[in-house]
Amino acid sequence: MSDAIVRLKITLEDTDPPIWRRIEVKAATTLKMLHPVIQAAMGWEDDHLFQFEIGGYRANGGRVSLADLAESDLKRFSYLYDMGDSWEHDLRIEKILPADPHALYPRYIDGAGRCPPEDVGGIPGFYAFLDALADPNDPDHEDRLEWNGGPFDEKAIDEEQIRKQLARIAKRKLRKAASSKTLP
Repeated sequence: MSDAIVRLKITLEDTDPPIWRRIEVKAATTLKMLHPVIQAAMGWEDDHLFQFEIGGYRANGGRVSLADLAESDLKRFSYLYDMGDSWEHDLRIEKILPADPHALYPRYIDGAGRCPPEDVGGIPGFYAFLDALADPNDPDHEDRLEWNGGPFDEKAIDEEQIRKQLARIAKRKLRKAASSKTLP
């Protein structure tokens, strides 16, 4: 499975309509290495703690790879970001594919919905934020607009930014792999 790619669907739990991303990553990717990929794909800022759970247990992110999960027929696991706001993500292994030799991994495939702003107060705070922005008569409207730095389009995904950040991660991994091959 060394040249395999895992197609993952990442869904932010309890959002309606669902906020999700579909990405492809190398099967050898450990959960620890997956963390910055999820951050980039979802649009988080990586300012908080995180953890992975597999079968209800916290996973050691440096030891468990996507290949390990796929080989054990595990199709779902979870990722928790920001222990205060508790952004819970459902991760599903959709497919195992052969790698495209001309593609950089990780790569963004598609998605829907804009990621909530950091520190908005979790799911309840996110929906209160959206309600306040949608109603100019809401007493929090102006404060929330200023706090966010302007309007918030909950449907807009900055796909170009996601692709750029994932490409940076892929290029960093290529440089690291190349430098480790040249060292004695």
